[in-house]
Amino acid sequence: MVGHLGKNEQTPAVYRLKIGSFRVTIISDGYLEADPSFYSAGADRINELAVQAFRKAGPFRMGTVVYVIEADGRRLMVDAGCGPLFGPTSGFLLQNMAFAGITPDSIDAVLITHMHADHIGGLLDEAGAVFPRAAIVVHKDELGYFMGDLAMSRSNDRNRPWLLRARKVPEHYPDIRLFEREQEVFPGVTAFPLPGHTPGHSGFLIESGDEQLFLAGDLVYSPVYSFRHLDENFAFDVDREQALLSRRKGLDMLASERWLMSATHLPFPAVGHVARLGEAFEYIPEDWRHEP
Repeated sequence: MVGHLGKNEQTPAVYRLKIGSFRVTIISDGYLEADPSFYSAGADRINELAVQAFRKAGPFRMGTVVYVIEADGRRLMVDAGCGPLFGPTSGFLLQNMAFAGITPDSIDAVLITHMHADHIGGLLDEAGAVFPRAAIVVHKDELGYFMGDLAMSRSNDRNRPWLLRARKVPEHYPDIRLFEREQEVFPGVTAFPLPGHTPGHSGFLIESGDEQLFLAGDLVYSPVYSFRHLDENFAFDVDREQALLSRRKGLDMLASERWLMSATHLPFPAVGHVARLGEAFEYIPEDWRHEP
């Protein structure tokens, strides 16, 4: 322990919580930084909001997490992190899984919120499937978009390699299970389509007894702006207007239902609630659970 504390690094970022009979492990994959010029209201605006929230102006940092859900002898993963695609600040999933005692070959299925590279980059390595036993569960429209001509026509030199990597997923994961609407995909786990960010972007509700946890994917990115400034966002959406509608709908649902929620890019451990704030919302992080 003393030796570890002498290193210039944090303790591996793993957080556990119980949702009824489910055990959920939230695993950090590191962090990403977004160019402020990609913000819909301009770099000056996001820098202003960042400084107001006691952050630095400049590259906008967002965490990235992956979820492992365990119940009834089944081990599900939601998304798969960045893999090697985004440099040295991310791609820590396997390292942190090992710390948590979770091996890649123990994963029965990977549920995909959407197929952007920071959510599926960890599915593949040079040898092929990182999670060799896993089925893939994804919205039909999501798979169709990323395998189709429209996504390729909209790609550029920067993101085209990521798209080509996404298109290799079916080759290495032949067991692909599609859903098209709000429906239970495993006992106690329900898919909720929230399109716009991508055509098949979806959240997943984990429910057991009277406890719930909603995994919202990229419905929101940051408490700095996502909950209060509903018409602003980083320019990563396939359909911006639909994404904004889905964000309002999703946040309204979470505030009304009072479900515990998490989203991939919120600050670790990325768990809290959504409350109404006038015509908008605010994010209230849950207190740290010393006992899961």
